[in-house]
Amino acid sequence: MKRTLLSITLLSLLVRPLMAQTPDKKYQTPQTLEEQNQQRVLAEAESKRLHRSYEGFNKMNTWSVSVHGGVSKFYGDLQTGNFFATGPGEKVPFYGGLSVNKQLSHIFGVSAEFGIGQISGSKDRFTYTDHNSVSPSYSYVPSYFNADVMQGALTGSVNLKSLLFGTRKLRRFKFDVFAGVGFLYYDTRVYSIRAQSFVNSLGENITYEPNDQIRFSNGPSSSKTAGVWGGLGSKYTRDLVIPTGVHLVYEWSNRLDIGIRYALNHTFSEKLDMTLGGYDNSSASQVFSSVGNTSFRKGESANDKYGTLGLEITYKFGKKAASVKSNGKYAADRGQIYHLRWTDPKDLIPAPYNPTVDTALARVKAIMPGEVDPRLYTDTDGDGVADLFDQEPNTPANSIVSGSGVAMNLQQLLQPFVDAKVPKDVCTQIFGNVEFKTDQATIQPQAKRLLDDVISYLNNATECRVVVVGHTDRRASDSYNMKLSRRRTQAVKKYLTRYGLKDPSRVTIEWYGEFRPVAPNDRPDAGMQRNRRVELRILPLNNWKNYPGN
Repeated sequence: MKRTLLSITLLSLLVRPLMAQTPDKKYQTPQTLEEQNQQRVLAEAESKRLHRSYEGFNKMNTWSVSVHGGVSKFYGDLQTGNFFATGPGEKVPFYGGLSVNKQLSHIFGVSAEFGIGQISGSKDRFTYTDHNSVSPSYSYVPSYFNADVMQGALTGSVNLKSLLFGTRKLRRFKFDVFAGVGFLYYDTRVYSIRAQSFVNSLGENITYEPNDQIRFSNGPSSSKTAGVWGGLGSKYTRDLVIPTGVHLVYEWSNRLDIGIRYALNHTFSEKLDMTLGGYDNSSASQVFSSVGNTSFRKGESANDKYGTLGLEITYKFGKKAASVKSNGKYAADRGQIYHLRWTDPKDLIPAPYNPTVDTALARVKAIMPGEVDPRLYTDTDGDGVADLFDQEPNTPANSIVSGSGVAMNLQQLLQPFVDAKVPKDVCTQIFGNVEFKTDQATIQPQAKRLLDDVISYLNNATECRVVVVGHTDRRASDSYNMKLSRRRTQAVKKYLTRYGLKDPSRVTIEWYGEFRPVAPNDRPDAGMQRNRRVELRILPLNNWKNYPGN
C-alpha cells in the first residue's frame, strides 16, 4: 500500500506541470486560493527583482577607478605627419590621468576624469596668409610649440561589445565608446625652429634665432583665452573641450582590468598651438580681435584637437568580488557579487526548468518504485471507494458502504445503540453517494432515506463527522460547474441540519465541479449520471487534520 501511494505521489509531482500546459480543459485543475496568492506574491517579487536598484537585494558592484598613461599627439596648424611622426623640435610628450567610474547598467556608465601632461607639435615650412596674392605675407614661419595641459571632464560610456555580440560571446573582452564635456587648461610656448628674418604684414623687420620663444598663450594675469608676446605667463589658459574615444578592455581578474585607451579631444579655438590660420602670427594686432589682447581671433583653420593613446588599468571596488568562470558559468553561491561592468543581471537568473513530455516520462520511469494499479483510478459502482480496495465493486446506487466498499445496513448497525440509548464511542468509516439530475441541486426522494440514516448514525456516533463532497458532469463551463457542485453540497448539508442533525459543526463541505469524475463523461446515461453526485464520507473526528480536504 505504501509503495503504491508513493508511486502516485511521484507521478503527480512530475506530470502536473505538463498537464497545466495542456489547452484541453478536461486536463486542467482549478487553482486554489492559496495557489493564486502564491502566484501573486511570486509575480510581485519578480517585478521588484527586475526593477531593483543594483545597490539593494542581490546587489552588484558598480564602482571602479582607472589610471591611464601614454603619449599625446596634436592636430592643428603646427602638426607634422600622423600620430607617430614628429617634426623638428617636437617632443613625444607623456599624458596620463585618473577616472572614477560608476556603472549605471550593464550597457551604460559615467566617469569623472582628470588628466595631466604635455602636448607638442611643429611645422618646418613657411605658410602664407593669402596664396593668391602677388606679394603675400607670412602667416607663420617654421616653428614648434610645447604646452603643459590639465583637463577635467565628465563622460558617458556605452558597452558596444554587449550591444553587438551579446553577453555570452567574448566574455573577457569589453569594447566601449565614450564622449563627454569638460575644460582644458594649458600653458603654450612657441619657438623658432631656425634663424630667420622677414618683413611682416605691417612692414616690420622680424628676426628670430634658433629656439627663440616667439609667442605664448597667457600673460602675467590672464586666465582667459588671451595672450601677449612679452612678459612671463603665470596662469593657465582655459578652453572648453569635448573628449571622445574608445576603450578595449580585458578582464584580468575579479579586481583588475587592463586595456588600451584612445581619446580625441576637441577644443573650440585655434589657440592651443598659438597659431592662427590665415593671419600674420608675428603681429598681436592680427591675432587678437580686441584692445588689450583679451580675445583670440577666429582663424581660417579648423579648431585644434589633440589625441592620447595609452594603457589603462582599472580596479573594481566592492565586497566579495567575483567574475564569470572561463566556461561562462556563474557561481551558485549567493555570497558572490559580480560587477555590473562585466555582468548583465539577466544572466544571473537561472532558466526555469520546463521538461518535455519525454523527459518527464523518463524521470517517472527512472524513479517510480513500480507500476500503478489502474484500479486505483476507477470506481465502477460509484460508491466512493476505488475498485482496488472495493470488496463489492457492484453495489447499487445510493448504497451506504464501509471503507472496503461493502454494503451496510445502517438500521441494523444503529439499532443496538438506539435500543440501549447510549452513544457510539467508535466510528466506523462509511462511504455513500447521493445522485442528482442534470443541472439540479434538489435532493431526490430515493436519497432522503439515505440521508435520514446518516443523521441517525451521526447523532448516535458522537466520535464521527461527515465530509460532503460535490461533483458534476462536464456539460457546462468550468466556473458554472464549480458553482453547481457547491450548491449540491450546500443542499445536502442543509437537509442534514434541518432534519435532525444535532451538531452541524461536524459537517464539512467540499466541491470540485467536473474535475474528479468516477466515470467517462462521454456516456450521458451511465457515465454522466454517476458523476452528478455528492459523496458522503463518514470519518472519525480524530483524523480531522489528516484528511486532505482540511
